Order: sequence, then structure tokens, then C-alpha cells
Amino acid sequence: MRSHRVEVIVFAIALTVFGLVALALVWSGDWAYAALASATGNTSATFVIPPDRRETCGPGMVMDLARLRGLHRAWATYVVGISSVPVGPGCSVFASDEYAHMADVRAVFRGAEIAAVLALFIGGYRISRARRRGTALRLVRAGSLVAAGIVAVIGVAAALAFDPLFLLFHEVFFPQGNFLFDPATSNLLRLYPEWYWQGITAGVGASFVALALLAALISHSALHRRSNTYTRAA
Repeated sequence: MRSHRVEVIVFAIALTVFGLVALALVWSGDWAYAALASATGNTSATFVIPPDRRETCGPGMVMDLARLRGLHRAWATYVVGISSVPVGPGCSVFASDEYAHMADVRAVFRGAEIAAVLALFIGGYRISRARRRGTALRLVRAGSLVAAGIVAVIGVAAALAFDPLFLLFHEVFFPQGNFLFDPATSNLLRLYPEWYWQGITAGVGASFVALALLAALISHSALHRRSNTYTRAA
């Protein structure tokens, strides 16, 4: 019994890590940005042009949703490793410290991708071992429920104290402190305001919980069918 509990916990942690990173990749798409912007009514933003670029770009620039979506797509592909250089439409509207921070974000996310691959291997290995013992479905059912519970607890905490947890996350992964920007001048904050991070966090968390519960339900149904089959055969 103790061994099974350890297996469940390890599998649940592996599932949580892999699932959250995979869903973060899915939700990083520009479709999610556009959907959240439309849902919150934030379909445009006025960017402040850095002083050294105002001669060529002007003092300010109104970005509609299409241009915001294009900027997000450029940053997202850079962060997840698809492109090597962040390129956005029009004038370069981001300051050097914003580029430096996003380079750090890219490094952290690449580390998360490696962790996700390792978690996938660990989860697959645990299922393979359980399958040889005939307990794979039980492992998936229990592990999925535990993983859903873990993410649900994190989600509730984020809903109750989003700002301090968001700050804590940045202090842990970006101890150099280059994530603090002036709201009056930062275009990165204009592109990614609080409504975006709240929406993405909710989307990833809710998607994970839903998929984990679905996996638990499918496993439970398969166990129930197998139990009925063995009973009739007897």
C-alpha cells in the first residue's frame, strides 16, 4: 500500500509538471491573447516610444488588437524557442532592459521544457511499471485526481492572492530583479498587463484540472468495465 502511494505521488507530480508546461505552450498562442483581450475589452493600447527612437517612430503609437497580437506572437515564439530573435511589427518599441528580461524568461522556459520532457519520461516509466503489475489504470486514476487537486489548490491561492504570488514567482526565477519596470514608460507592461497574466493563469489551470479529471474518469470507467467483465467470466 505504501509503495502504491509513493507511485501515485511521483506520477501526480510528473503529470503536473508536464501538463502545466504543455498547456502553457498551448495558451501562449496568439489566439489566447486575442481571446483574452476581446473578453476584457482591452483591444488597443498606446505605446510610449523610447526617447532615442522618437525621431523615427514618433512620440507615441496606438496599437490595435492586430498589432498587439503580432507583437505577442513574436515574443511568444522567441520565449518558447521557435525563433532566435524577437521581432515585432513597426518600430522597435521595447527598451534594452525589457529585451534582457525576456531573454531571461526564454532561459527559464527552456528549463521548464526540459523539466517537462523529464517528467514525461518519469510518468511513462511509472505507468509501464504499473502496467506489468496490472495496476496502471488505478495509478492513472489516483494520480490524475491528486494532480487535479494540486493545481486546484494553487489556482485557489492565485485567485485569492494573485499579486503577491506573481511577485514571489518572479523573485524566485528572476532574482536579479530585472522584472521591475516603470508603468509609465514600459511597453512590455502595456503588452502584458495584469488581465493577461490572470487570464492565462486561469486558462492553464482550468484546462489542466479538466483534462486531469477526464483522465481519471476514463480510467475509472475502464476499471469498472474490466471489473464487470471478470465478474461475468467467473
